[in-house]
Amino acid sequence: MEFYETVTRRRTVREFLPDPIPEEILRRVLESGLQAPCNAHLKPWQFVLLRDQEKRRQMVVDGLRARDMKDKAEIERFLKRFNDEALKEVYRRALPVQLTMMLEAPELLIVCTQMKPPDECHTLFELNPLASVWMCIENIMLAMAAEGIFGCTYTPYDASGLKSALCIPSGWEVVAVIPFGYPQKMPVPYSDEDLDRRLHINVW
Repeated sequence: MEFYETVTRRRTVREFLPDPIPEEILRRVLESGLQAPCNAHLKPWQFVLLRDQEKRRQMVVDGLRARDMKDKAEIERFLKRFNDEALKEVYRRALPVQLTMMLEAPELLIVCTQMKPPDECHTLFELNPLASVWMCIENIMLAMAAEGIFGCTYTPYDASGLKSALCIPSGWEVVAVIPFGYPQKMPVPYSDEDLDRRLHINVW
């Protein structure tokens, strides 16, 4: 698949077929992440695949405290903290399957990087490890799209329980939890992006 076609094909998917992902595809996808640019070429990235179903349930339910929010009134109460209507619409789709997507996805990937805790970072320079690991994650998501598999990125509000349960060493942070697999159906894009609304030449 051509690169630009891959970019436009990438989607956020939260509902998956049970079909397993061949190991050679999985390795290609993760190796693509390792090709991402990184501050100082250090690439302090580690991946954890949670394949044991009982351990996965324990990690997701107890470690992340993830749950499906099905009650519409509860969802709307949760959304009152946000002003952006587009953001609210995303959460209306995501909250009802937040636990299910992680339990039912054929693969669940946890991406870690070595860095200070974010609340101890006081400059953009100190956030370089966080910025570069997201380049790694973007490579992974695009490689998935090229292979016909899809997922979504979940950033934990509090990963301390997950870090403890997985024995993640001090100095390492859980950046994203990524459920992925073959999609039940392909979502349509939200809207066509308009570069001219975002592009400034010489001055804002």
